[in-house]
Amino acid sequence: MSSGDKMAEEIQTRKVIRRRKRLWVEYFQVIVVTLIITYGILHFVQISRVYGTSMIPTYHEGNIVLVDKVFYKHSEPKRNDIIVVDYQDVNLKEKFLIKRVIGISGDHIEIKDNELYLNSELLEEDYIKDVMVNVEDMVVDVPKGKVFVMGDNRNNSLDSRKLGYFDFEEDVIGKVFFTVPFF
Repeated sequence: MSSGDKMAEEIQTRKVIRRRKRLWVEYFQVIVVTLIITYGILHFVQISRVYGTSMIPTYHEGNIVLVDKVFYKHSEPKRNDIIVVDYQDVNLKEKFLIKRVIGISGDHIEIKDNELYLNSELLEEDYIKDVMVNVEDMVVDVPKGKVFVMGDNRNNSLDSRKLGYFDFEEDVIGKVFFTVPFF
């Protein structure tokens, strides 16, 4: 092999090494940018999975929902919003519950004869699974800064009827804004 061939081979080898280095740098840049974007998105959005049947028919076991964690920084909750709340059970286990906002600050809620009344008017709810049965009558006035939530599957839901109000500032994670479709 002549010295010219060796030199050409050496130049080719250097080019290959430079291309590989550039490729690794590009891979690294893509990974870093992806991590930054992902972290940024997760600062504003929480990905949650629905466990249980308390929100049937609106959500089913295994549904994945996206929760806007900043929406309520600029607005107040509204009735019928579907939210995720942070709840700690008696064993101090943290759980995220997905529920529908029924009452907001100042609302008067009454459950009488298995019917739900909001501010003295019977609430028409086309989104619930079944009418409530065997529910204790109750009357509540929602305090300032609190929300009263219930699951859409009223006969199988752990919600404000048992857990009480949820503090809007401390317990509400955010508003559900998207459901990932099943494929």
